[in-house]
Amino acid sequence: MYMIRNVFRAQRGKAPELMAMFKIVNQVVMSQEGFSQGKIYADMSGPMDTVVWSFEAQSLDRFFQIERGLFVNPDADTQRLIDGLNSSAVEGRREIYEVIL
Repeated sequence: MYMIRNVFRAQRGKAPELMAMFKIVNQVVMSQEGFSQGKIYADMSGPMDTVVWSFEAQSLDRFFQIERGLFVNPDADTQRLIDGLNSSAVEGRREIYEVIL
């Protein structure tokens, strides 16, 4: 089992929009078998306008298969979501941890 954490810093004032988009992405990912514990966090300290989306995945191969699939011929709604995420974020990073306990 793996915990995947995506940390994004939104443009100033765009964190609520970024969180709304991650709620949609979270629903899609959590509806897939092998994914659980999807959560969205907002900053309370550190850099302002930071949004974190984390979840657990049974398989990294399955996670990357789903992620790559989103970018191959996306439908109009998916493309709008991708564009919104890209235009609202200043920077982002992904952290992947093996769940031990």
